[in-house]
Amino acid sequence: MKKNLLALAVLALVSSAAMAQSSVVLYGNVDLGVLTQNHSPAGGSSTSIANGGISPSIWGFRGSEDLGGGLKANFNLEGHFAADTGAAGGNGTTGAAALFRRQSNVGLSSADFGTLTLGNQYSPAILAFAATDPRGLRENFSGLYSWAYNSGVVAPGLSATVLPNQNNDVGVFLQNAITYSNKFGPVGIAGGYSVSEGKGAVYSLGVTYAGPLSLSAAYQSNNKPNTSDRLSSIYTVGAGYTLGDFTGKLNYLRGVNKNAATLADASKVNVVGTGVDWKTAASNTVMAALYFGKNKTNSQDKTTTLILSDEYALSKRTTLYGTFTYADAKAGATLLTTVVAGGTAANVGTSLFNVGVRHSF
Repeated sequence: MKKNLLALAVLALVSSAAMAQSSVVLYGNVDLGVLTQNHSPAGGSSTSIANGGISPSIWGFRGSEDLGGGLKANFNLEGHFAADTGAAGGNGTTGAAALFRRQSNVGLSSADFGTLTLGNQYSPAILAFAATDPRGLRENFSGLYSWAYNSGVVAPGLSATVLPNQNNDVGVFLQNAITYSNKFGPVGIAGGYSVSEGKGAVYSLGVTYAGPLSLSAAYQSNNKPNTSDRLSSIYTVGAGYTLGDFTGKLNYLRGVNKNAATLADASKVNVVGTGVDWKTAASNTVMAALYFGKNKTNSQDKTTTLILSDEYALSKRTTLYGTFTYADAKAGATLLTTVVAGGTAANVGTSLFNVGVRHSF
C-alpha cells in the first residue's frame, strides 16, 4: 500500500512539473455589426447583421512547451465561424465543414534561431503586408480584399467550386506549408513554401522594419497543380510613420492573375492605399483611409474608396466601432479593384455604414 501511494505521489509530481513547463490557451473573437448599403452588387439597398467589422469571428487553441535551452514547441488550431448564424467557415478548397480552416500547425522556436512551423498557417507575405496597410487589414474595408481577390481566386478559367491551386486559401492561409521566421532587432524576415502534393506550390516572402518608421515588402505566387506554371503573383511595398498621436501609412500592391486555362495575363491590378490613425484618447482611435484600385487590362475596372471610422475601447477586450465607407466604382469595376467584402455595384457611388461591437476572449 505504501509503495502504491509513493508511486502515485511521484507520478503527481512529474505531472505537475510537466504542466509547469507547458501552456494551452483558448482564445477568439466575436465581432458583429449592423451594416447598411444603398447599392448592392445585386441591385437595390440592403441591411444585414455583418460579421467582422474589425476582426473575424474566430476561436482556437494555441500552446507552447519549454523544451529547455531556449527551445520551445508550439502549436495552433484556429477556425472561424459566422457569428450571426453560428455556421462554420469553409470554402471550396477546405470544404464547408473545415474545423480549423485558418490554422492547424506545429513548430519549434528559439530566440536565437527563429521559428519553424509546419501545417496550415498564415501566409508570411500577408503578415508583412499588414504592417503598412492603411487599415491594418481590418476584416472589412481594408487592403485585405485587394490581397485576397488578386491571389488567383477570381481570374478567368477557374472552376466554380475548386481553386486551381488548392494550397492557396484566398492568399491568406497556406496549406501543406513550411515556414520560417526570425527577427534581427527591428527587422523581421519570413518565408514560406506550400509543398504541392498535386494541389499546387505556393511561395511566400515577407520583410518588415518596426519603429517610429515602419517598412514592409512582400511577395507571393502560386502555381497550377502538377506544373511549374505560375497562376498569380502579388507584390507589395509600404511605409508608415508615427508622430505622437498620429500614424500615417502608404502602401502599394500589384496583383497579376493569369487565365487558368491559357496562362495568358487576365488582369494586372494596382492598388494604392493611404491613411492616418489619430489616437484622440487612450481608449479611442479615429481612422481615415483612401484606396485607389485600377486594372491595367480593363480601363473601366476602377474603384476609389474612402473609409472613415472610429473605434472606442470599452475595455481591453471589448470595442465599439462605427465605419462609413464610400466607394466610387466605374462601369467595369470588378472584385479585383475593391476593398469591400463582396464588392459594390458598378457605375455608381455606394455608401456603406457599419456599427458594431467586438469582444475578444
